[in-house]
Amino acid sequence: MKLSVIGSGRWGQLLIRKFHDLGGVHLVYGHRNREVLEPLGIRFTEDLAQLIAQSDAVVVATPPQTHYEVARQVLAAGRDLFLEKPMTLYSAEAEELARLAEEGERVLLVGHVLCYSEAVRQFQALGTPVRAEAVFWKTSTQEQYLNAVWNFGPHIVALALVLGLQPEQLEFSTDDAAPHDQRTFTLFARREDGTETSLTWDFLAPGRREDMVRREGEHFLECCRTRQRPLTDGWHGVEVVRWLERISPVRTK
Repeated sequence: MKLSVIGSGRWGQLLIRKFHDLGGVHLVYGHRNREVLEPLGIRFTEDLAQLIAQSDAVVVATPPQTHYEVARQVLAAGRDLFLEKPMTLYSAEAEELARLAEEGERVLLVGHVLCYSEAVRQFQALGTPVRAEAVFWKTSTQEQYLNAVWNFGPHIVALALVLGLQPEQLEFSTDDAAPHDQRTFTLFARREDGTETSLTWDFLAPGRREDMVRREGEHFLECCRTRQRPLTDGWHGVEVVRWLERISPVRTK
């Protein structure tokens, strides 16, 4: 399978390296970090249409405001798609992408990386979810285009949805200029005997930062091979965008 990547910035470079390790990257569109990646044997192109035409699956790791247009080109060409978060900035655009993938029988995975952490299994073992509290703080961020909710909120909401929570059961605090870094998620659940329990997962704790990106990449490649629906598929991405849109609409048009 020929897998190519559109976008070679900070996160795109990480995805390129992971997919290179998982089986290889056919082409990369984008020039950032080119001098770092070329020693891996990565080939670059300035022709987006050529990259899509020559690929079986495409990873899109471009700035959020470009996701809709680039992803639409990939799906319209009949290619499987790994689309970084947030899926789009508007729910109507996200819905169109999800429909395109469904009608074309294409795999569409949205990069909600926390959903591929070991924490998910431990949370699911607690019992019936009741509510959750999350904190995503960062001392600084290079993502100046979006506010804190859209920088970190997609991860939090996506994880809550995978665990079966509704938006009203989730309380979270985000800050992209905090005095210290913190990434925690606490789930409150009810056991079969009716008692309540909780579990807090610190995603920055030593020993708990397992390779979620690799696991996410493996899942995407497996879905491409077997044609199964990804854990974080297009409609999952739509629900995340709808929730974020309700609490913090993006004003760019």
